[in-house]
Amino acid sequence: MAIAGISLPGIAPAPNPGVGVQSLLGGLSSAQAGGQLDPNMLMQIIQMIMQMLQQGSVSQEQAQQAIEGLTGGMGTGVGMQAGAAGEAGNAGNAGNAGGAEAAGATMPAAAAAGQAQEGMNGARQLGDAFAGLLGSGGPTVAVLDDFSQAGGHGDQIAGMIASDGATAAKYNINTGGDLAGNIANSLSGVISRVQSGAQVDAVNLSQQMFRSSGNSEAVQQRIAQLQAMGIPVVVAAGNGGPGQQNTLARGAALQVENSNRGSEARAGSSGTGNVRSEGTFTSQATANVSVQAARAHQQGQSVQQIQQTVQQQAAAQGGSLNAK
Repeated sequence: MAIAGISLPGIAPAPNPGVGVQSLLGGLSSAQAGGQLDPNMLMQIIQMIMQMLQQGSVSQEQAQQAIEGLTGGMGTGVGMQAGAAGEAGNAGNAGNAGGAEAAGATMPAAAAAGQAQEGMNGARQLGDAFAGLLGSGGPTVAVLDDFSQAGGHGDQIAGMIASDGATAAKYNINTGGDLAGNIANSLSGVISRVQSGAQVDAVNLSQQMFRSSGNSEAVQQRIAQLQAMGIPVVVAAGNGGPGQQNTLARGAALQVENSNRGSEARAGSSGTGNVRSEGTFTSQATANVSVQAARAHQQGQSVQQIQQTVQQQAAAQGGSLNAK
């Protein structure tokens, strides 16, 4: 779980991560007035706990207990409260930036807008990390997509996966340079995550921009490595039409073509794959298949068994997995 780069205007950096969990929670009663914890302090504490978890100084169970202790066991509520506090705090910062005068000078509108956007992005990252910390008890899908813009393609796909009961671990592949190289780097990140003992039940690669490059072989090698580790990789067949295949991700266990919602026939714009699912585009169909594959992995199935299970599920529904 990466929390590096989280920055919230008006909130100090997280305290020293060497502080123990008990001392972290000590004194909270004096900070809570009428059952409400100061939003700034709440977010600092959550950041600190996640940093301690990342550095291995506390276990996930200890971290979860600490966070749940903030509101008497309502861990999920804390997550929502943190998000609300972040949005409220950032909205306040934006208002101050746009309308208040500091040292006799009003902040320019462009700077105020930039500060507001930075704050909202920070709140979103903190919320994503918090959701990943607590988890839902369901499977985890590593989502390799474009997360460069809030509400963009990556967030849409991750949202579909989350709405189907899975946790989406986000990897941004839109970081400039060669896309295949970025995908290869993200796949390496997933491999490291699995090797460190973190839960990953499937990899979702829904992006349509599949182009061969000097890094194509690296992508295929990492897909093969993940599947040798038992993690199914699910890729979009693309929207290039009949006969078009995703050569970049050749070797992935599940290459998804799509049918229009409510139809079992392959959509005319869809590339060719080995399993079909409903979606407006193959990226949405891929999100659906990724969750089914992740559930099968969580049940202990091998990659080959997962491939067969998902294909059988599609066949049982008329040839295409129903959209969620």
